[in-house]
Amino acid sequence: MQARLASLLLIVLVVPAAPQEPGAARQINQRIEMKEQRLNQIENDRTQAHPALVRLQLVHQDAQELFTLSAAVQSDLQQLGRGMLTKDLGAKLKKMEKLSKRLRQEMNP
Repeated sequence: MQARLASLLLIVLVVPAAPQEPGAARQINQRIEMKEQRLNQIENDRTQAHPALVRLQLVHQDAQELFTLSAAVQSDLQQLGRGMLTKDLGAKLKKMEKLSKRLRQEMNP
């Protein structure tokens, strides 16, 4: 994703302002589309060639979500100490259980 953004930024900076000719604008658009297609192909090849990389990214996403939920639950528990029970505390705790179980399973294949 960052590579795509960097390449588009590079194209915008390198390609001069489009002349008034409609053919030149069409050519520039075609070049941009070709670059995007190449980047998409490279990204697809990388994920297909390395399924472990995809698995690692999913584990990282789950861990990040678990971290976010943990912070939210901690805040909810502080509110509970003040006598305020949040409505979705139970749902957050269940989601944390599911994520932690999935992460444990991924760590012990």
